[in-house]
Amino acid sequence: MAMTEMLYYGDAYLRECDASVIACDGSRFALDRTVFYPEGGGQPGDRGTFGSVRIIDTQKGDDGTVWHIAEGEAPSVGTQGHLSLDWEHRYHYMKEHSAQHLISALLHTHASIGTVAVHQGPGSLTIETDAGSISEDVLLGIEDLANAAIRRGLRIWQDEVGHREAESLHMRRSIKVEGRVKLVHIEDTDVVACGGIHAASTSELLEVSYVSQERIRGHVRTEWKCAEDAVAFRRSNRDIVSSLSALLSAEPGKVLEEAGRMRDEVADLKREAKKLERKAAEAVVAAEGDGPAVIFTELPASAFEKAAEREAPLLVADSSGRFLFHGSQEAFAELKARCPVRGGGRNGLYMGSYQGNLEGFLAGAKEIISG
Repeated sequence: MAMTEMLYYGDAYLRECDASVIACDGSRFALDRTVFYPEGGGQPGDRGTFGSVRIIDTQKGDDGTVWHIAEGEAPSVGTQGHLSLDWEHRYHYMKEHSAQHLISALLHTHASIGTVAVHQGPGSLTIETDAGSISEDVLLGIEDLANAAIRRGLRIWQDEVGHREAESLHMRRSIKVEGRVKLVHIEDTDVVACGGIHAASTSELLEVSYVSQERIRGHVRTEWKCAEDAVAFRRSNRDIVSSLSALLSAEPGKVLEEAGRMRDEVADLKREAKKLERKAAEAVVAAEGDGPAVIFTELPASAFEKAAEREAPLLVADSSGRFLFHGSQEAFAELKARCPVRGGGRNGLYMGSYQGNLEGFLAGAKEIISG
C-alpha cells in the first residue's frame, strides 16, 4: 500500500488539506496525505472530519499505516475529500506534549530525576518518574523553572538526523527507533528523540502548575496542568480560598488556621455530644427497671453500650436501622434466625442493623428476651 504523506511533520499548525482514500478496513481508512497525528508517545490521536465523515480517532498500524477511525463506515478507496482537524483538541495536546518535555527536562537537569512514562489527558498530564520519593519543594522549584522558561519564550523545533548522530548527543532518554531519528529541541534546555508534534515556542504554554504526586509501582507519578488548564486551576484555587475566607470570616492567609480551629471545636462538640447521649441512654434504661427490656429510640443504639451492662436482657433499636442487643449467645442466634438482622459481637454484647417491619422486629425481640 502507498504510504501516507504526513504533513504535520512539515507544519504542525496546518489544520486542513485535500486528500484521497488509498485504503479502507471497516470503520478505518488511510489517505494519501494527512494533517492528522496518530496516537503515540502519550499523545492522543487527532479527530475532525473528512468531508461529511466524522473522524473520532487516529491510530498508527503495526506497519506504520496512519488509520483514520470513522464514526460509522469508512469511505471507499478513491474517495476524494477535504480533511479538517478539530484544532482545539489538537492544539491542546501540542501544548501539553511540549510542557511534558519541558518539565521532564528540568527534572532531569536540576534534580537528576528521569521520566519513566507519560500520559496526556483532557485536563492534566502525568509524568511517572524513576524516583522513589520527591519533596514538594523540589516539584514547586521545577514549576518555577518551567514558568521562567515559558516567560522567556524559548524556541521549540524538530529535525531529523541519522541514528549515529542522534546517539552522539547523549540525550536524557534512550532512542527507541532504528534508522533516522526525529528530534525535538527546546532552546538552551533539551533535545530528545520524539515523533510527536509540538508548539513552536514555550510562550504558547502560558503557564504550568504542579498539582499533586502519588506512589505507583514504587515510583513517584506527578500531575501537572498547563496552558488554559493551568490558568483555570489557579483561578479555581483563588475562588476557593476567597469563598472559604468569606465563609469563615477570616483573611485568606488565615483560612487554614481558622479551619483547623473549627475542626478542633467540632471534634470537642462531638465528644461532648457522645457523653450526653450515653447519659441519656443510661436514663432511658434505668426507667425500664431491672427486667428484660425492648427499647425504640431516636438516640444512636451505640450510645447504649455502657448502659447495657446489666443482668437482664436488653434490645435497643434506633431510628437509623441499627440495634444493640445484650443477652446470651443463644438468644442472639434465635434473634438472627427469626428476624432479618445483620451483625455480630461477643461476650453478651451484639450490634448490627435490622431490616423490614420495625414493629415485627420489636415484637419478635420481646418474645425472645422474655421467653
